[in-house]
Amino acid sequence: MINFGNSVQEFYLRTVKKNYKDRKQKLAALKTKQDALDYVADVRAKVKKIFKFPAEKCPLNVRVKNELSFPGVKMKNLLFNSRENFSVSASLIYPEQKAEKYPAILFVCGHSDNGRLRDIYQTAARQLAARGFIVLSLDPIGQGERHQYPEIRPIGSCQEHNILGKQLLLTGDWFGNWRTYDGIRGIDLLLSLPEVDPSRIGIMGTSGGGTMTTLISAADDRLAFSAPSCYITTWLRNVENELPADIEQMVPGAIGMGMEMVDLLVAGAPRPRLILGEKNDFFDARGTKEAYEELKALYKLLGCEDDVELFIGPGSHSLSKPLREAAYDFFCRKAGIPNFSKTETDPGRIVDQELYAADGWVVKVPGEKRVHDIIVETAAAQKAARRKYSKDEICAILKEKLGITMPEVPDYRVLRVMVMDEATCNWVSRFGLETEKDLVMSVLHRRSKNLIYHIEDAKSINLYIPHLDTNKELGMRQDSADRFLYGLDYRGVGECRPTTCSPWCDFFAQYEYDFHFTCLGEMTGLSYLGGRVKDILAAVELLSLNCQDIHLEARGQGGIPALIAAILSDKIKTVKLVDVPESWESMILPAIPDPSRSARACMIDGIMEHFDLADIKEHVTIVQ
Repeated sequence: MINFGNSVQEFYLRTVKKNYKDRKQKLAALKTKQDALDYVADVRAKVKKIFKFPAEKCPLNVRVKNELSFPGVKMKNLLFNSRENFSVSASLIYPEQKAEKYPAILFVCGHSDNGRLRDIYQTAARQLAARGFIVLSLDPIGQGERHQYPEIRPIGSCQEHNILGKQLLLTGDWFGNWRTYDGIRGIDLLLSLPEVDPSRIGIMGTSGGGTMTTLISAADDRLAFSAPSCYITTWLRNVENELPADIEQMVPGAIGMGMEMVDLLVAGAPRPRLILGEKNDFFDARGTKEAYEELKALYKLLGCEDDVELFIGPGSHSLSKPLREAAYDFFCRKAGIPNFSKTETDPGRIVDQELYAADGWVVKVPGEKRVHDIIVETAAAQKAARRKYSKDEICAILKEKLGITMPEVPDYRVLRVMVMDEATCNWVSRFGLETEKDLVMSVLHRRSKNLIYHIEDAKSINLYIPHLDTNKELGMRQDSADRFLYGLDYRGVGECRPTTCSPWCDFFAQYEYDFHFTCLGEMTGLSYLGGRVKDILAAVELLSLNCQDIHLEARGQGGIPALIAAILSDKIKTVKLVDVPESWESMILPAIPDPSRSARACMIDGIMEHFDLADIKEHVTIVQ
């Protein structure tokens, strides 16, 4: 029996491959400096569409908790506000040597539970300061002193990020905006120091910090040089390798606009770049080299080929000593200061709670808001400002946001019949619907006591839309006396449940295939939820050739694409909902909503600004 669990992977992979090929052709056509400048300008315009930041900057409100000394450096542990009542914990490290003006480095951490307190991050930040840089090291949201859920421990930083990320999505925001904006305010803090040379501010970080190095340097042109570590590869390699990434690493709309990962570095051209990677990194080093070669060729046209460098270490994913030493040397050369030692010196003792700027919990600072608090406030304000939309307006918004065009009758394959119970002649006929070109994305099931190999004429049809699996949920159910029973495993569930990207994991895991493919939909502009709605609409079109009375029955997460399909198609007469999430708002209000009732694949970017599920239900006939 054919398994269609690879279809979703192949659908997005061929989209990303086409983007990669088309972009390669554009790069090959660049022949002059002006061509390169035009390409950079085009990338910058696209980058501006990605980011959304607060209209006004709040005061930084810097509060120093304590001061420490280590070999060759002094440190202040402090809080500053990136947003109103929203603090960032950080360490500001000064060199002991005197200078009129110092170059500076914004150090952004990877996905370590203890944030800037991690030993390799303490070492790197102090070593840079010992070489003459003022270094500001930040705790990311969900890490170090900025964990958002002190009542629920332990919860991994990636999980925190992805929970917040999907709630932000409903309000039209992206977690990457928040992370990037923290960095922008960190640059503001460095520029507020009279001893910092504003023309010599750099940035570095590894893993998630490599991501933020890349995003911040794309969004803020005040940075003079950067060294992203263990992040830069190609999105094509990531998709080919079935690699999910943290929500801030999945840049919305980027692939749909024709970008590749290295374009986030192109946006800052011709500023100097050192791309760092490891031979055994899960961020494929082949892609790292490909990105470097593309950037190098572009910089050659710009007349600054030597300002792009690459260093691949011999190890695995980490800010290893060879990578750190390569970064120190790069920054010293670009800042025009001597590197007194090509190898690391003693950074002094690695400390823990002594680095606290908020006694370990920023969210417990009086008056402090959590990210979730701000999301709830934003959603409430959007709800209060909403007007009433007509059915036509709701349909237009859904079509635009989900990229839906009403499908034609799909071609289908007549698949092998499944036997539910041979003794009672309980059969399931199977039809593979090609709702994307040459790909079976959904499987239509027909339950009967007879062997059926075609779509029969019917007076009435009940089409079941499952939560996870049609056959498991329907059990031994069959046709009723007056209504044929069909079920549809739409893309991503049942027979079409992915066999790629950790298929053994919990379906609703915050960091696995359902999340991964939803994010790919957002990056490519080919909505995963929109695809599920398309699968349902296509099945309805097929069934309507032989029946004019079609009803939907939907369970759990299947209820959301079913409702959307029902408002878009007048061929769907009624909808029965079983254990379906009450609203999109219900996915926002709990700090940590039930994952099975708040899958990212059920969410629409910015939908809270317009309407909720109840508004759709007003235009659909709901039955019990």
